[in-house]
Amino acid sequence: MSTNAFASHADEAIVEPVLETAGIDVPQHRLRLPLDLLAAAVEIFVVVALIINIIVTFSNTMLRYVLGQDLPWAADASTLLLSIITFLGAPAFMRRTSGMAYMAVVDQMSGIRKDVLRSCGYLFVIALCVLSLCVFPGFFAAQVRQVLPVLQISQGSVAIWLGIGLVLTIIYTLEKLSDVSWTALAIAIGVGAVLVGSILLLRSGYYSGAVEFDPFLPIVVFLALAFVAGTPIPFILASGGALYFIMTGDAPLVAIPAAFQYGISSFVLLAIPFFMAAGSLMDVTGMARRLIDMVQEWVGHWKGGLLIAEILATYVFSGVSGSKAADIATVGSVMKAPMRERNYPSTEFVAVLAASAAMAETIPPSVAMLILGSVTSLSVGALFVAGFLPAAILAIALIIAVVLRGRTRGWPAGVPFNLRRAVGSVPPALPALGVPVIVIGGLVGGVASPTESSSFAVVYGLLAALFFYRSAGFSSCWRAMREAALVAGMVLLMVGMANLMVQAIVVDGLGATMVSLFSNTVSPTVFLFVSVAALIVIGFVLEGFPAILISAPILLPLAVKLGVDPLQFGILIIMATGIGVMMPPVGIGFYIACTIGEAPINATMRSSMYYNAFLLAGVVVVILFPQITTWLPSMFGMQ
Repeated sequence: MSTNAFASHADEAIVEPVLETAGIDVPQHRLRLPLDLLAAAVEIFVVVALIINIIVTFSNTMLRYVLGQDLPWAADASTLLLSIITFLGAPAFMRRTSGMAYMAVVDQMSGIRKDVLRSCGYLFVIALCVLSLCVFPGFFAAQVRQVLPVLQISQGSVAIWLGIGLVLTIIYTLEKLSDVSWTALAIAIGVGAVLVGSILLLRSGYYSGAVEFDPFLPIVVFLALAFVAGTPIPFILASGGALYFIMTGDAPLVAIPAAFQYGISSFVLLAIPFFMAAGSLMDVTGMARRLIDMVQEWVGHWKGGLLIAEILATYVFSGVSGSKAADIATVGSVMKAPMRERNYPSTEFVAVLAASAAMAETIPPSVAMLILGSVTSLSVGALFVAGFLPAAILAIALIIAVVLRGRTRGWPAGVPFNLRRAVGSVPPALPALGVPVIVIGGLVGGVASPTESSSFAVVYGLLAALFFYRSAGFSSCWRAMREAALVAGMVLLMVGMANLMVQAIVVDGLGATMVSLFSNTVSPTVFLFVSVAALIVIGFVLEGFPAILISAPILLPLAVKLGVDPLQFGILIIMATGIGVMMPPVGIGFYIACTIGEAPINATMRSSMYYNAFLLAGVVVVILFPQITTWLPSMFGMQ
């Protein structure tokens, strides 16, 4: 089961043996052998880069722990390898899927209208890549003149992968564009020409002084068009920044590739592919199923117990996967069969699944926390520790919702409780539970950073699968690493491309304007309620990660100015955007849950709103009692 929350097409088997070996499986009507071979080579290269990076980071941590010294070149190597994972993994991911795009509007269309909309989305991607490539030589030349501090090789060896990735993105997008009709393509090109003309006209207006309103007003219109056309979210975010600098001239356009590259320069971001690799290994080797089976044995016998087991299973497994999409896919797939056997309504099963996934965003390790830490001054370790109790509040709220609803719905009890069977389910689950213990223990004990702890998690997960569960083979491990590398590449590309939009916001002074407007007129509590409401809306429109990338740099300084604890506000950002992603009728995560659970959308929507009301009640508790967030970090001296 894919961990990508936005993949719109299932992988299909193909006939070429070499492609089967590499795991390349694109739809039959798009089989083009040269491109398939290219994609196979790229994916293998990206997976190898991820494996080498895990080995380097793990070895460096072990060496420091045992001998008290580091591998001096480890940071340089990780910088190079992370660039490969990001800028080659993301295009490979986009070729397989819709590329983290909002496809609801496109999927509702048919015929020529659908082709026109798809073509516009593809052309947005190509236009941004072409623009970036046009100014890339200047950026690359500057990078070539610099060297990595320890390896003393040219910084161009890091930057070159951005250029290659842009070329690959154009190639793969043209491949998708070849599937639309010529008529639709011609109309889309016409639409694009009108938009380019409008941008150039606005540029002339800003240069001459004839246009005085904020540039982000027309930019929002352009981005809305790209959004409904199914343009991948990273390219929408980057387009916002690029349009700002094109229209205003406030920075040279060489800032575009520079922002992409420097946006992934934070060492903590390296933990993203590592945590995703650990989660994928848990999934494909069956370790996650042991965790879920254990929870079912202990609480599944209660009335409505399978729904409670679903909540607790998501709470436990999310501490292993680090990914909201993995939570939905793994827990949903495992719980679907017993839910059917006990005649639970699919609408309730899916509604609880979506609400549980929203709750799981604040449970470490969390990719959302890593992203938040990379774009703010918040400590990722402190965020990891701070998330436990707020997530527990949301889990308790959902359990209360299930109990209250179960009194009137007549849900069945599960298999009668058997103490021997329940106790017997614990030992097989204990090794899988070791992953969050390693991560949090390493952070709290000061032994390792989040990135280093995540490398331990991958190695530990692999060893547990090999020697305890005996469920890991080369094929399953390769699939897990490939899945992690490609999804992580797309997430990291989103972080890098969002950096351009953040720079535009800073130059525009939007954040400073908000601080000056609200700092003296709004109480902290009112600010928190308004911010959470706004973040939920942003979350179900933009999805969680881009919502964090855009809102956190603006809102966090304002929260601090108002006297709000930054750690509390950081957790609230993650909670609010996570709920937004799962909230109908717009949240994309809700539709993914419906797909996995095979539930009717309209009927499930009503049940989902019921559980979302309890989630919101839990958020209110966290707002009113900041100690829920700050107590554990303070106890461990992390605040």
